[in-house]
Amino acid sequence: MQTPLQFVRISSTELGSEHALCTWKSSLPQYQIDLNGLSPEDSSIELSAWLADTLIVGEGHLSPMRVIRDPLQLSDGCDHILFKHCLCGSWHGEADGRPVFAGAGDTICMDTSRPFRLLNNSSRYIFIIVPRDKFPQALLRNSWLHGSVLRGVGSRLLSSHLNALLSCLPSLVRKEALRLTPATVSLLLAAMGETEDSMLPIAFPRSTQPALQLRVERHIERNLSSPDLVPDAISRDLNIPRSSLYRAFTALGGLSNYIQTRRLDVACALLFHPEEHRSIREIAETLGFDNTSTFSNAFRRRFGCSPREARSRKSAWIGDTQAVFRHWCETIRSNEHTSACGGVDMPNNGHGPTDRRTDRRTGRLRKQSA
Repeated sequence: MQTPLQFVRISSTELGSEHALCTWKSSLPQYQIDLNGLSPEDSSIELSAWLADTLIVGEGHLSPMRVIRDPLQLSDGCDHILFKHCLCGSWHGEADGRPVFAGAGDTICMDTSRPFRLLNNSSRYIFIIVPRDKFPQALLRNSWLHGSVLRGVGSRLLSSHLNALLSCLPSLVRKEALRLTPATVSLLLAAMGETEDSMLPIAFPRSTQPALQLRVERHIERNLSSPDLVPDAISRDLNIPRSSLYRAFTALGGLSNYIQTRRLDVACALLFHPEEHRSIREIAETLGFDNTSTFSNAFRRRFGCSPREARSRKSAWIGDTQAVFRHWCETIRSNEHTSACGGVDMPNNGHGPTDRRTDRRTGRLRKQSA
């Protein structure tokens, strides 16, 4: 038997404005939602999403509201790459302090492991959430990626693909989605690659700099636990002049900063892992930190909390797209008859008990009176 894709929908039309808003907020604990002065009863949310293999793909139409990824939340384990393709309206704000604007036809790329604040202007958009491991580390570690707006030829091809994919999702089965995932990721990479080429510093020859950087990054990943992982040793081990090393990592805040950032990111992942039982001191030593105090101070600067506080939150589910989608489903189910904000039974406009089922042709929920 062919298994259809999992599907969720949050609709102000079906649930009422306040109930839909509460459900949406409950399903997105990794973000802060600010209505930008709008009252909850005047808000509007129409959102549909499908789980296509490891990708979450969907469409949304929102009244003006601000979505915030606060620096204090960065230790929660949310670590995806989020793309929003704007069909109408706009998104604007800042990513890591840099201004961002995406209008109709643009695709904005956000790294959820970094802070941002985005205000939508009554936008209708297609979104896709992609696991980080679908992309090369060399690409993800470039500082230009977070908040970049894709506008080249590759972006136009991506736009056509996303529109076609969205129209097919209601009738796709899981086996078909599995085959489509590599094509979707390839188009995302092509669009991101165009932006990468335009953002590379002129001083870095395009033919050699990415290859050199990738070679060094691979060496760093293999040796994160070594206390000898320092620029001089890397230069010697890889036979690369120190000046070339420093140039290659200037855009990433310097080589030493990059090494520490990778160690801290790995430490954060370990602290969230349900089967990781080593002490904080042992994790710090394993990742090449001199002592627990140095590690804790660096961890707090990056994530806004101590390693102990991060471990106590245990929100590792949020780092996995399939687990995120399951959380959405559970949240929406629990809010179908009871308000997530006040625990109040919601009215159904006098139509009696309803059974919400997905229309496979449209992807919409339909109500059926009992």
